[in-house]
Amino acid sequence: MTPLPSTPRPRFLFLAAVILLLEALVALGFGVAEATQIRTSRLVVGAGTALLMLGYGAFLAAVGRGVWLGRRWSRGPAVATQLLHLPIGWSFNGGSTTWLSWVLIAVSLVALVCLVVPASTAIFLADAADDVPDRPQP
Repeated sequence: MTPLPSTPRPRFLFLAAVILLLEALVALGFGVAEATQIRTSRLVVGAGTALLMLGYGAFLAAVGRGVWLGRRWSRGPAVATQLLHLPIGWSFNGGSTTWLSWVLIAVSLVALVCLVVPASTAIFLADAADDVPDRPQP
């Protein structure tokens, strides 16, 4: 089991991790809801969607945990998922889902900013410095 971070984490990093974990919960909830609605007439579509969303939720949860722990590997997937959520959010723009569009876009932008602010970058870079073995002195 990975120990909790020994240095205090910036609020930005905490907020990005919380957003990723909330997105994971939504994806997992949608996957479970889809799994309960599988019908024999659309078995492959229902099962495929349920498995895809459950996998995506698990992926987001792992990335959110990695962001909270300041793991360098987690920053790229976290940024990539938030960038993918922007056009998805835009696709909901119009009609009765406009509010959902703006919520998803706003949440994604907040997470992106939290992941790239200097305080968060310093945590990710500190993790990278820990991975590099000490060089021998000449």
